[in-house]
Amino acid sequence: MASNRELYSMMSNMGFSGGVTQPARDRVTELRVGDRLAKGFEFCPYKLIRKYPFLQGKKSNQDLQECMKTTIFDDRTWTFFYLLDPGPNHREPLLLVPSSQFEEYLSYVSLYMRMRVSIPGGQEREQFFITFGEMDTPLPRFIGHANSHNAVDSLRSQIPKLPKDDLTRMGTVALAQYNIKMDAIYATVKSEKRKKDPEAARLRRFQRHKGYGRMMKRTQRYLGLRSPVIEQANSRIPGMEWNGNMPAPFRTDDSVRFVCVDVEAWERATHIVTEVGLAILDTRDIRGVPPGGVGYGYNWFPLVKSYHFRIREHIDKVNHQFVAGCPESFHFGQSYIVSSRDISGILSTIIEDKESEDKRPIVMVGHDIGQDLRYMTKVGYNIWRVPHFSDEVDTQSLFQVYKKSRDGRGLRTLCQDLGIPGHDFHNAGNDATYTLRAMIAMAVNSASQSFVRRNDLQHSGSDPGEWSDGPMDDGGLPGKSAEPI
Repeated sequence: MASNRELYSMMSNMGFSGGVTQPARDRVTELRVGDRLAKGFEFCPYKLIRKYPFLQGKKSNQDLQECMKTTIFDDRTWTFFYLLDPGPNHREPLLLVPSSQFEEYLSYVSLYMRMRVSIPGGQEREQFFITFGEMDTPLPRFIGHANSHNAVDSLRSQIPKLPKDDLTRMGTVALAQYNIKMDAIYATVKSEKRKKDPEAARLRRFQRHKGYGRMMKRTQRYLGLRSPVIEQANSRIPGMEWNGNMPAPFRTDDSVRFVCVDVEAWERATHIVTEVGLAILDTRDIRGVPPGGVGYGYNWFPLVKSYHFRIREHIDKVNHQFVAGCPESFHFGQSYIVSSRDISGILSTIIEDKESEDKRPIVMVGHDIGQDLRYMTKVGYNIWRVPHFSDEVDTQSLFQVYKKSRDGRGLRTLCQDLGIPGHDFHNAGNDATYTLRAMIAMAVNSASQSFVRRNDLQHSGSDPGEWSDGPMDDGGLPGKSAEPI
């Protein structure tokens, strides 16, 4: 069997190319199913894209795995082509996408993660830029567009009904070379065999999802939508007939302040922070205020205080290539232009409520909260050094438990699903506000739907699902992350 190095060498000799992308050729919107593009167009195997996080060093990059799992279909549609296995083993059809689409996606991931993510160099790079059609061998055929995992599965299921290439008309040499090339491609996407423990994987998933469920319950407890377990009676839970037209049925736990943060970085150098947005909900302000009759907490939205800061030294840096930046389109107040040396002190004053002597608990909120908290340290502010920073809420995780879904969603998609009006995303102040609104909406609607169900399950001992520790659980202790090194 040929080694990987030998396979890469074969691939290089038979049309694999590490060259630049060809945006002029990437005009595939008018293709019909079964159509083929011109020879020389560069493709990347879809399985190699899914395998990409595992290619970064000997150990998988957990952050990159989570990011790509969450964002691969985040407001994104991929264009798919297919080729059939010419060999006798009839391996599953090879799904391909234009290499330029994967390069563009990695640029988006770089901006999302605030770190450089790119296609490897050298021989390894060649497997991401494959061309076909040498010696009149088959060209990939267009199969369709997909914006979800289910859509990809649907396209794959259609392949047996689609046109097939007649390999009998190929010369012996061409067919042999084509088989070698396809074997090399299949080798690059083949998953390494490793022993898996399905039960261990299931338990890890359950623990992760239960953690998301506890986060939701703590959020509801802080908002007065769930009572602490110590106050829960053995009989009927007070407020069981509650709905959104009534004030929150329980006291707001510890009178916390929710502080949502969003940080925007420049797409050309993602270590440069261009905007910081904050949105704050003081739970003292919602006392006695019904969250809203439709069950989504809209009456609490005006009680959120929003802030938007632009960094003076980088005010000329506006994203446009991968996301549509709109720093001048803040919709919830006045934008402030501040210097990079002052932003840390400003954040400290607002987040820590330094004008008040009452240092109440701070719950930090974000959409993929870990990224934004770590990125605040880039402007000199370390939230982990604040004594009354007590908990974190990640709306990506809340949405997963809210929908009982294993896949996360982008902020725009999340707001659309919740019916929250929003536009001019990727403005840090807008995004912080929309994120906090999404948290409110999910907590309120989930609580309004669960009161009767909680009463019915009160004596059952546990929730049979994988997302909860049981109806009598209140979310437990805060889940603050460790300070990054």
